[in-house]
Amino acid sequence: MKYLVVLVGVWLLSGQAWGKYTFPEGMPVKSRSEEIASYQMREYDKDKDGKLSLEEYESRFDNLTREDRRNIRRNKKNGTYKTPEEQFKEMDKDKDGFVDEQERAEYIRKLRDNENYLY
Repeated sequence: MKYLVVLVGVWLLSGQAWGKYTFPEGMPVKSRSEEIASYQMREYDKDKDGKLSLEEYESRFDNLTREDRRNIRRNKKNGTYKTPEEQFKEMDKDKDGFVDEQERAEYIRKLRDNENYLY
């Protein structure tokens, strides 16, 4: 049994299974921000129309987790806190009154780039 483990280890290190993984062509690759936005759209979009209204976005704040409350306190202390309305207006780039998944992903990416680690 010990020799089998050694042989498998040698095979893995020989380059047979050591190659870099590449995604198949045509397969969409999502960033972390896009994955989070996709999940949040499924959770918050109550009427399933593919976009968030201000009311749908504000309903997210009805059931905050302990981590959400801690992040809000930290942002208030740092002076970076924005109300849900302010956040929604900042996300709504095309000013149509709705936020789609791409706008949400861009907002999340912006927060991460500014080292506001809510996500």
